[in-house]
Amino acid sequence: MNTIQIDTIDGAVNYNETEIKRFIERAGQLVDTRYKVRDFFGELEWSDGETTITRSQVNELLKSIQCDLIRAEYKATVTITAYITGYTAEDEDDASNCIEDDITVDIGSGGSIDIDSIEVSDVEEE
Repeated sequence: MNTIQIDTIDGAVNYNETEIKRFIERAGQLVDTRYKVRDFFGELEWSDGETTITRSQVNELLKSIQCDLIRAEYKATVTITAYITGYTAEDEDDASNCIEDDITVDIGSGGSIDIDSIEVSDVEEE
């Protein structure tokens, strides 16, 4: 396999043919990325040197140059239906109150949950 030797202040560095090909491919990708970015901004409507860009437009550009997209925070209203069995209590009212107090909801990906209401219905002995 062919190698290229480059002499630097710190000594010689040798690159093999595979590494050189990879450098050339990456250089081509950089040029392609530069053109994509230039074209993106060139296609926008400008007024007095200013323009407005939406997150979805930026994400299209980022996707085209294989970068991570800009993320946003979302909120949702969620309805959860649960069936609880094997809960020990003195009577139906105690079971209903204790279940309301004991129910917790967790979301694993960094969001937060505020519970507006919990309604326990159809409490009966097993």
